[in-house]
Amino acid sequence: MRILVVGEGKSGTTALMQSLRAAVPEAAESFEPTHLGDVPRSGPLVAKKLLAAWSPDEAPLLSNFDHVIYIVRDPRDRLISHLLYDSYNRGAKLTDSQSERWLTALSRKVANPLNQPLIRLMDIWWQMTDADLMQGYIRTLWRTSLFRRRYRDDVTMFRYEDLVADRFDDLNNALGLELARANVDGPEERVLRSGSDGDWRHWFTPIDVNAFRPSTTKWLRRHGYAHRDWELADPPQIHAEQTTEYVDRLLTGVRASAATLND
Repeated sequence: MRILVVGEGKSGTTALMQSLRAAVPEAAESFEPTHLGDVPRSGPLVAKKLLAAWSPDEAPLLSNFDHVIYIVRDPRDRLISHLLYDSYNRGAKLTDSQSERWLTALSRKVANPLNQPLIRLMDIWWQMTDADLMQGYIRTLWRTSLFRRRYRDDVTMFRYEDLVADRFDDLNNALGLELARANVDGPEERVLRSGSDGDWRHWFTPIDVNAFRPSTTKWLRRHGYAHRDWELADPPQIHAEQTTEYVDRLLTGVRASAATLND
C-alpha cells in the first residue's frame, strides 16, 4: 500500500504519518521529500508532503499513491502552535535579551490571557525576527483552500481534531486499516506541545476575534468546521508547560545545536 499525507506544518502530519507507519510496518518512509518525483515509484510507502513545499507539477504524481490523505487543523489553533514552534526555526538568531523579552511576553500571557492579545505577541515576534505571521496565516488559508478545491476528488480529508481524539473509524474504512494514535518519537518529538485542540479559545481575546474572523470564517465553513462558533473560554487558562517551558526547551535546544556546529 502506498499512502501520501499532505498538509500544512503544525497540522498533525508527523503524528498521522507515524500512525500509518505503525499500521503498515512493511512500508518504506519518505519524510518531506523536496519533490514527489524523488520518492520510490513502486513498493509499499508512507510519505509526507508539506503544502508549503507543494509544486503544481507534482499533481500528476498523486496517481502513484493508493491513498492521499489531506489533513487539516483549525487554523486558529495552528497559528498558536506555529507562533510557539517558530522559536525552533528562528531562535538561534535571537540575542539573550531578545529571548528574555519573548519569554517574558509569553509569561504575561500565561498569567493573564486577556491582557495580552495574540496579535500583540505576533507583533513582538515580528519586531525581533521579521517573521510576519499574519501574512503567513492568510497565505495558509489561501493555499489550503486552493488545494482542497483542486484535488478534493483525489484526496481523503482528515481533521487533526479527529486525530487527537482517536476518531479513526472513517479513515480506517477508507484505507482498510486499523489506525491508532502513535507516539511521535525521535528527532521529531520536539514538535509535540499539547496534543489537543481548542487552544485558540484561551489564547484569543475579543480584539483577536475581530482581527481574524473576517479572513477565517469562509475557510472554516469550506472545511466543515463550525464557522459561526467564536466563543472564548471563560475563564481562559494557558499552561506554562505548554508555553514558556516549551519555548524555553526549544530555544535551549536550538542554541545547543548551533554551538555544536560552530565548534
